[in-house]
Amino acid sequence: MTVKIVTDSTSDMPPELAAELGVTVIPLTVFFGEEAFKDGIDITRDEFMTRLTTGGVFPHTSQPSPGDFLEVYKKLTEAGDDVVSIHISDKLSGTLNSARSAVQDLPNARIELVDTQLTSLALTLVVRAAAVAASGGATAEEVVRIADEASSKIDLFFLLDTLEYLSKGGRIGKAQALIGGLLSIKPVLKLVDGELHPHEKVRTRAKALARMKEIAAEGAPYEEIALIHELAAEDVQAFEDVLRPLSKAPLLVGRIGSVIGTHTGPNVIGFALWRA
Repeated sequence: MTVKIVTDSTSDMPPELAAELGVTVIPLTVFFGEEAFKDGIDITRDEFMTRLTTGGVFPHTSQPSPGDFLEVYKKLTEAGDDVVSIHISDKLSGTLNSARSAVQDLPNARIELVDTQLTSLALTLVVRAAAVAASGGATAEEVVRIADEASSKIDLFFLLDTLEYLSKGGRIGKAQALIGGLLSIKPVLKLVDGELHPHEKVRTRAKALARMKEIAAEGAPYEEIALIHELAAEDVQAFEDVLRPLSKAPLLVGRIGSVIGTHTGPNVIGFALWRA
């Protein structure tokens, strides 16, 4: 008997990493009007950002259905294996609610659910740690403990160009307090207890980018760091150069996916800092 790991596409997990780890990624859906796209499957990141910034139709997102989870859980447990399903914060998405519904339909299967209170590559860091433990023979209970411990040690920060997308998408959380401020304000947000909170307000983008680098350096060194972005290549390289020496492990770098991008908008950068 082995432990199978499941997550959702808000993890922004690179497909090659998911394949390497044997992780099943259940996609959320992005809608542009009546057109539906499975996150990470039916639309590329470039196609999504082009539509987001030039298409004139604001997208919305939808969690996987209980049936989507049920199909995956049945397949993974039919050989008697256990499942640990690790997901986006319950306060940001109804994804875990769908997973819970599916679990109720499989009373004889061992399926453990984990609310990381995280998202994007911060979620990927947790999933990767869990998958490595599972491949090493850890039990479902041990994998859950590892995932919970990792989740509690990871801080996730985002610098957004605007709060417009978060506000339209209804995921703005405590950052609502920043609405109505000066247009030049660039919000630095932090995920606290699974919900977005305003961390700092900086008056220009250049100063905000510099402040983000300072925030990262304040708690160094870290066990791991993940850099999440939708930026020009030269800006990404500048952040990589700053972050790489702060991490004990190789830096994980990835682009924002279409579900997270719906709520952050373009020109976003973030990082997940796994405290030592």
